[in-house]
Amino acid sequence: MATGHPPLELYDPGFHADHHAAYARMRKEHGPVVPVMLEPGVEGRLVVDYALITAWCRDERTFSRDARRWRDWREGRIPDDSSLLGMMGHRPNALFSDGEEHRRVRRAMVDSLSPFEPGRVGAEARSVAERLVDGFCERGEAELMEEFARPLPLLVMNGMFGMDQESGRRFFTALRDMWDGVDAERANAELERVLSAHIDRKRDHPGDDITSTLMRHRAGLTDEEVLQHLVLMVGAGHEPSAALLSNSVRVLLTDRALGDDLAGARTGIDEAIERVMWSAPPVTNYPVMYPVRDVEVPGGSVVPEGTPVLLGFAAANRFLSEEYADRMDDAPNRAHLAWGVGAHRCPAKDIATAIAVAGIEVLVRRLPGLRLGVAPDELSWRVSPFAHALTRLPVAFTPQDPEEEGTPWTPSDSVPETSTPKRPSSERPAQSSLSNFLVRLLRGR
Repeated sequence: MATGHPPLELYDPGFHADHHAAYARMRKEHGPVVPVMLEPGVEGRLVVDYALITAWCRDERTFSRDARRWRDWREGRIPDDSSLLGMMGHRPNALFSDGEEHRRVRRAMVDSLSPFEPGRVGAEARSVAERLVDGFCERGEAELMEEFARPLPLLVMNGMFGMDQESGRRFFTALRDMWDGVDAERANAELERVLSAHIDRKRDHPGDDITSTLMRHRAGLTDEEVLQHLVLMVGAGHEPSAALLSNSVRVLLTDRALGDDLAGARTGIDEAIERVMWSAPPVTNYPVMYPVRDVEVPGGSVVPEGTPVLLGFAAANRFLSEEYADRMDDAPNRAHLAWGVGAHRCPAKDIATAIAVAGIEVLVRRLPGLRLGVAPDELSWRVSPFAHALTRLPVAFTPQDPEEEGTPWTPSDSVPETSTPKRPSSERPAQSSLSNFLVRLLRGR
C-alpha cells in the first residue's frame, strides 16, 4: 500500500470518536478510494464516493462477494484467529455469493420474510416496547442500549425465527462479539452451536417461522446453508437494528431542527429515521467486495485483484448530502446507501425500519422530558471496523407510572448539544420483575 499518507486504521478508537472527520481527511488525501487497515497488518480499501459505490456494486463481472477471493486469506497471511473472520470469512449464504447461486438463495430469504409484513412486525414491536418501558419508566432514568435498544429487536426476532429465549440470548451475545471482533473464533463457534441445535429442534417441531420456511423451501437449502442464512438474517436484523434505534434516539435528542420537525408533525418518525440514515447509519463500512482483476480508480491508483473493498456507506452518504445540500428537497430523501445497492440490497429493510419506528414512537409518547443523561461528548462508541454504534445511551425523563400516559415529548425537553445536562440521580427504585428478567436474559444470568 504505497501512498504518501498512512492508511486509515479502522480499529483505532480515535477514528470512531469522529469518523466523519477522518473520512473527510482521507478523501482529501486519497480521493474516492481510501487505503485502510482493518486490523494491524491487514490491508484493504474503503470506497467513500456515492457514484463509485453504486457503479461497483452493479458491476458483477469485475467485483465478487465471494470471500474466498480474498488474496491475503487464500495465500495464508490471515491467521485463523483473526478478529475479522467472523464478519469476512466465507459462508455459504447470500452475502457471499454471486450470480445464479445468489439468486437461488436470496429467493429463499425473501420468501421466508414475506409473511412478516412491516405492519405486523411493527405491531409486535410496539407491544414489546411498551412492556420494556414499563420496566424503567418509574425510575426517571434508563440505559437505553441494554434496557431497550438491544432487547427490543431480540424479543421481536426470537418469535420471527422460532427461537427460544435462551438460544436467542446466546446467539445475540456471540453476534455482538463478532461485530466487534472480540474473540471472533470463539464467537463464531458459539453461533454455530446454537443454530445447529435450533435447526434440529425445528426439524422435529416445524412452525410458521423463518427457520422452518428456509428448511422446506424449494431452493433446497442444505442444513449448513440454512444455518449460515440464519447467521446472516438474524445478524443483519439484530445488531444493526439496535444501533439504528439508539443512533436515531441520540440524533433526535441532539438535533434541535429534526426534533422540531418531528414535534410539529412536519416529519414522521419513519421520515426522521431516513434522515438519520444519511448522517448516522448503523453499518458504516460493510459488506466487502473483491475485484477479480486489478481495477484502476479515478485519479490513477489501482486496487489489486483480491483486495478487500469495503463499502463506505456512511462516508458516501455524508459527502453526497454535503455536496448537494443547497439542492436537496425539504422532503426526506430515501436515496441513501445505508441499505445497500444493487442485487445485494437488504431484503429486510422495511422490517428493520418498522421495529425502529415502533420503538421510538413508544419512547417519545411514554417518556416526557426525555433527554440525554450525559453530555453528548461523553457518549462512547464501539470499536468495530464495520459499524458505528454506541456502547451506552443513558437518558433521563420525568418519572411515570406504568399505567399513565405522559405528556408527549418535545425537543425543548432535550438538552442543547452545547450544554451539559444535569445527570440523573444515582438513587433508583428497584427494577420491575420484567426489567430484571430482561437484564438477566441479556447478561446470561
